[in-house]
Amino acid sequence: MAEQVQVEVTEAYKDWYLDLAKNEAAAVDRKVKMLQLLGVALPFPHSSDIKGTKYPFRELRVNTPPIRVLYAFDPERKAVLIIGGDKTGDARFYERLIPQAEQLWQKYLAESGGQPATGATPRR
Repeated sequence: MAEQVQVEVTEAYKDWYLDLAKNEAAAVDRKVKMLQLLGVALPFPHSSDIKGTKYPFRELRVNTPPIRVLYAFDPERKAVLIIGGDKTGDARFYERLIPQAEQLWQKYLAESGGQPATGATPRR
């Protein structure tokens, strides 16, 4: 059996998560467990690529309500849960969340002494 992927979280993610309703937190927990088990192989509809960012972000997808958790893999191949949100009725959800996630990711990398992993360089 493959080794489980280690999962880290940012303070922003932790703050967001602690404000979730119990049923929403349970739904997010199920997706995080899938990410731990499958890592980069976690398929759609559970995870998908994020467009419009300079980093190789992905999102965990919870469908009811439509909760999204933006994440990336750090240089040590740990999954880092960056920030989450409920995109219900928010036409500018990604436009609003991606810049926040990029800043949080840059801070995470600076604090951990890392750079984007090989093959995970910022997109231009």
